[in-house]
Amino acid sequence: MSKILYKKIHKKNLFSTVSANSSLIKYGVYALKAVASGILTPTQVEAARRVLSRKTKRSGTIIIRVCFNFPVTKKPLLSRMGKGSGPIKYWIAIIPKGTIILEFTGIINRISILALKASSFRLPLKTNIIGRHVLTKSLGSSNR
Repeated sequence: MSKILYKKIHKKNLFSTVSANSSLIKYGVYALKAVASGILTPTQVEAARRVLSRKTKRSGTIIIRVCFNFPVTKKPLLSRMGKGSGPIKYWIAIIPKGTIILEFTGIINRISILALKASSFRLPLKTNIIGRHVLTKSLGSSNR
């Protein structure tokens, strides 16, 4: 069992190149792929997942491929300067360009593409919809 030595991290250049594992579709048929780098919170991904499951009438399988492993700390209000960085408030995921965020399987038709497009509007990143089989080019993106 490994012990976590440092649970708080320093802010640095966290946007590195994406690995080959996180840029390919593994489990689903369609996926949301990040076009730009950015930061995601669990509430943003949960909102995208809810839209996706609501549009498809809960008939497909949704796979979330991001891991929230970077803590964000915040000092309490009305506290004085100094004395450390404060407690952990929430966790974030650092998304490099080209990372798969969500995968979807179960419905292979136009409804799944429209549902992924609707769920991409809930994310703060610009994303493309990619497919595993025939549709390898981008099918849509958010307008941000």
